[in-house]
Amino acid sequence: MIPSKLITKENAKKRLEDRGLDFMAIFVSGSNLHPNPRMYKYYWWIYSMESQEKSAAEVFYTKAYRLTTKEFEEESIRLQDNKISFAYVNRKLHRLGTTFDYKKLKEKYPDMEFAPVYEDDNDEMVENGHK
Repeated sequence: MIPSKLITKENAKKRLEDRGLDFMAIFVSGSNLHPNPRMYKYYWWIYSMESQEKSAAEVFYTKAYRLTTKEFEEESIRLQDNKISFAYVNRKLHRLGTTFDYKKLKEKYPDMEFAPVYEDDNDEMVENGHK
């Protein structure tokens, strides 16, 4: 994994130049989507050549820049269509109302955040059912 403080527009420009490319999208860290959207919720963060911040460290895993799966899908398509290079990460949260042993998880990871029950999640759904 590339440390997020090293993901900068300057480093991206150099990497593009060194490789003779005009666009790249880099998945830095996270999880593949689980096939059952009722089990986990995913949040996404994008650091692009349009970002005002100096590095991805100022964007990744912050509430201010957190995107839902639908928002991520729309923004990543826009960036790709316009050949605006970007790096992205995601984080998965266990959903409440599933088969997980929440008490055990909370004991092991006291700061663990849970996602709402699927039916109570008001975020827009994407084609595969994730919200």
